[in-house]
Amino acid sequence: MDENACRQWLDEVNWDMIHEDAVTMYLEWGNNNFKDTLRPPVTSSKEYSIYFVVDTWGEPKVVLNKMNNYGSASLCEKKLPPDMAARYMKEIGGLRGIHELSDEVKAWVMKEMGMEQA
Repeated sequence: MDENACRQWLDEVNWDMIHEDAVTMYLEWGNNNFKDTLRPPVTSSKEYSIYFVVDTWGEPKVVLNKMNNYGSASLCEKKLPPDMAARYMKEIGGLRGIHELSDEVKAWVMKEMGMEQA
């Protein structure tokens, strides 16, 4: 993980955002019922969310994403340690895709970034 590329975004990370919600909010905006404080409706094309995901399409890695109404962009990424990757893949039943952080992965990311656990 390029810590410098990540650090500029850390204050904006939405630790509760998952990829499915980001897609719904930004790419299907107006076509959902997101109207609560956790997932307020998008009202401007200038809005975006910053969040972490685990990408398991290849070797499992953590990716910091920025999502807006034009799509998502990866800001930085880092492979999970092999033992953690194995536990994570077992936890999700070996499914390939884009997944939310487990508590263990979240704690590891926060430690790697020099942050305290929220």
